[in-house]
Order: sequence, then structure tokens, then C-alpha cells
Amino acid sequence: MIKAKGIKIISIGVILIVIQSFLQQYDTFHELYSKYIGYLVPVIHAFFITIFLEPIVSIIEKKFKMKRVVAVIVTILLVFSLIGIFIAIIAPQVIESIKDLYGKLPVMQVQLEKYTSELIEFLKSKGLLLLGDTEIKTSITNFIKENMRYFQNFGISVLWNIMWWGIALTKFVIGFFLAFLILIDKEYFIKFISNILSLIFTKEKAKGIMGFLGESREILLKFVWGRIIVSIAVGIITFLVMFVTGTPYALLSGMMIGMGNMIPYVGSIVAGSIAILLVGLAEPFKLIFLGIAILVAQAVDGWVIGPKIVSETVGMRIFWVVVSILIGGSLFGPVGMFFGVPVFGMIKLICTKILNKKEELITDDK
Repeated sequence: MIKAKGIKIISIGVILIVIQSFLQQYDTFHELYSKYIGYLVPVIHAFFITIFLEPIVSIIEKKFKMKRVVAVIVTILLVFSLIGIFIAIIAPQVIESIKDLYGKLPVMQVQLEKYTSELIEFLKSKGLLLLGDTEIKTSITNFIKENMRYFQNFGISVLWNIMWWGIALTKFVIGFFLAFLILIDKEYFIKFISNILSLIFTKEKAKGIMGFLGESREILLKFVWGRIIVSIAVGIITFLVMFVTGTPYALLSGMMIGMGNMIPYVGSIVAGSIAILLVGLAEPFKLIFLGIAILVAQAVDGWVIGPKIVSETVGMRIFWVVVSILIGGSLFGPVGMFFGVPVFGMIKLICTKILNKKEELITDDK
């Protein structure tokens, strides 16, 4: 008993030291992460691909009575076919919208400067201008020019940085290959993980950890597939409303808002703000239709599907959802923002299990 308590105290101490070191030497940790995590990216890809494809493989295997290998091959071919069809249909229109937007950037810059001048004159006429109008105009104009230049440079870097995209695609393909191997021999890898845990922990604890991993997998699967379904619905609704009303950049805005919706609350705000800026600079009077599209889409997400998915998968209140997004984003960027919610859900699951176990022990003592 004393030995077990000692190990627990040492473990907690080590964790606290690591957390303190991380907070004090964040740049060093971030540099190490950036330098060495690249080698593990294909393995991480394989891990998540396996989690998401395994249910589909199992359904195909059982329903069509296929061998495991054939079911895995069919699933991967199906996924690649769907990705190919999506790219073939959507990519040309999105590229055309981006080209059109890129060509209009100088005109949009002039319009934005004009709107700024008109706003300053209006505030000046009403006596609401606290600073000098020349100073404000200069600051805002410089800000607009710098950001427009950044946007243009960003577009050029995306078009020319073919090597980076090639490396990323190669890692993704390797991840699919590793996932293929894992899916074929699923039982072996489950047993392998179980044996490793049994070597480190007692059989009872190893069994408990395996059970926790299974529950965590369910949380992650439900959350991700739920967000994908909701985001597709949000993107389609936004596109349809904008397309029917003749609002510019309908497909581009629909895709941005749909993809932004993958990150609860925060992503929708960022994507919606960009769409408002684009439409406002192109055809300001169509902003009302964009507003209607966003409101309808967010109503579906916020009142119909979204809360059901979040509550059923992670059972977290909005406050903790936002906190998990902020922490995940600060540590791991957009990927961390997305996976922050299910990870916090898993942490909540651990805490709940520990509390339940303690309550059971207290009840037994009584």
C-alpha cells in the first residue's frame, strides 16, 4: 500500500514538473515538437484513419460477407473515389472563385478605403470623432494595404509551394498504407497493445485502460462524424441560400463556413467574418442574403443537430467547449482546435471514472 502511494506521489510530481517546464520553456518544447513530430506524422495519420475507417470496414465485411482484406481494400478505394469525385466537382469552381477574388483585390482595396473615408466623415459630422481624421485615415489605409499585400503574397506562396504539398501528400499516402496494414490485422494490434499494458500495469488496470481506450474511441468517432455531418449540412444550406439569391462567392463561402463549422463556435465566427468581408466588398447590398444564409445554417447547427451531438459525445457545456478549443488551438493550431473538444471529453471521462471509484470505496467502507 505504501509503495503504491509512493509511486502515485512520484508520478504526480513528475507530471507537475513537466507541466511547469512546459509553461516556462514553451518555445523550447514547441521547437522540439516541430522538429521531431514530422517523423511521426504518417503514424498519427494512420492512427486516425484506422479509427474512422474501421466501422465502415466492419459493416462491409459483415453485410457482404467479404474477407477482411477485401473489405479493407473496398473501403479505401471507396474513400479515394469519393475524394476524387468531390475534388473533380468542387475544385474547378473554387479555383475560379479564388482567381476572380484575386483579380478584384485592387478594386476591393479602393472600395474599402472609400468606405473608411465615408465613415470617418460621417463620424466627424456628428462630432463622434475623438482622434484626428488624417491620423485615422493614414493608419487604416496602411493597415488595409499591408493586409492586402499579405493576402496576395499568401496566394502566391500557396500556388508555388508545390514541394510542401507534395511532402504532405506523401505522408498522407504513407499513413493510408500503414492504416491498411493495421486494419487487415486488427486483432493482432489490439492484442499487442493489451500485452504492452499488461507488462506495465496489473491485469486489472490494463483491462480498465483498454476499456477506457474503447470508450475514448467511441467519443472521438461520434464527435468527428457528427461534426462532419453538421458541417456538410451547414455548408450546403449556406451555398443554396446564397446561390438562389445570386450572392457572389456562394460556393467559396459555403465551403469556408462548412469547414469552419468543424471547429465549434470559433471556426464559424472566423469563416463567417471572412465571407462577410468578401461579399461586402463585392456587392454590399447582398450582405443581407449572406446573413440569412448564415443564420439559417447556424440555427440548424445550434438548435437542431449540434447540441445533440456535443451532449451525446462529450457532455460538455459551452464554456468548457470554448476553453478546450482555445487550449488545443494554442498548443497545436487548427488541428488542436478541432480535437481539443473530444480530448477534453476523454479527460472528463477519466475524472468521472476516478470519482465514481472513490464514491464506491467510500460506500464500501460505510
